[in-house]
Amino acid sequence: MARTTVGLNSDGSGSGYGYGSGDGSGSGDGYGDGYGYGYGYGYGQEYIILGRQDAWTAYHYVRRNAAGQLLLRTERVTAIGEHLHEDEIALCECGLHASLSPEDARKYRPSACDVVLTRVKVWGRIIIDKDKLVATDREIIAICPGANLDAW
Repeated sequence: MARTTVGLNSDGSGSGYGYGSGDGSGSGDGYGDGYGYGYGYGYGQEYIILGRQDAWTAYHYVRRNAAGQLLLRTERVTAIGEHLHEDEIALCECGLHASLSPEDARKYRPSACDVVLTRVKVWGRIIIDKDKLVATDREIIAICPGANLDAW
């Protein structure tokens, strides 16, 4: 039985921005008033590893060609049940992307009118972001019905 493990790649970077200001005045005991806020983000190559038996359900849009076949971003035809694998993963760059909810997947829906939302299983090495993920392994398990996404 395969285990679920967590790993950390040594490469990563981050940046952030912060701002604060305040006014104060007084004598003796004094008085002060101020406010501040900050925003920062960082990224690295933190990932988890899931065995196929522990695969997560996720959602991903794919295109259909004129014959109704499902197409990957490389224009290669794929089908429900086909196991896809890519060795390299990086968010927004390479690997097999998906989102954990149909609502998040809609944010990344291609503008083409010939796309369908699919329910997929993802496993292997997975990097997770707020509204998307990228995995080394993905399999389309169903095409989501257009009007009844809540059923999925």
